[in-house]
Amino acid sequence: MTRLTLPAIILVALAGQASAQSDEAGIEGRKLAETIFASMLSPGGDHVNMGDIEQFRASSFAAMDGDGDGQVSYAEFASWDPGFARIAETQGRGEAYVTASKIVYAFWDRDGNDSLNEREYRIAMSHDFRRADLDGDALLSESEFIGGFPMMVAMRAAIRPDL
Repeated sequence: MTRLTLPAIILVALAGQASAQSDEAGIEGRKLAETIFASMLSPGGDHVNMGDIEQFRASSFAAMDGDGDGQVSYAEFASWDPGFARIAETQGRGEAYVTASKIVYAFWDRDGNDSLNEREYRIAMSHDFRRADLDGDALLSESEFIGGFPMMVAMRAAIRPDL
């Protein structure tokens, strides 16, 4: 039996919205994903480990939690964006991007109470890391991160579903 993963669910949800997209959107989205990956690397490293993900998780949660209450609402999550929303908007894919962000948020909000806490986000990032680690070496290469980390896949698919 095939297990449907987050990226597959998002791609199915967005498939009906697909339209011809320029190569520039795909390149710009990939460059942004590469920049995010590079920002997580330890000095001199070329792979991301779980410690790097945990550091990213802590800093990104703090950045998302706009009111500092220890909970991230969908509105806070949606306003925190490394640049994918802008790319999606310029490509006429804003609605697809919002759909993808809602799906990602729903997966991360494990108890479904429309509020993401640090524990839920830690669990989500851990699961997402393991999903992306195709070779099981507890390290993510740039290609594993870009091609398999669910949030990267979802946001890039929203921008350019043919990737």
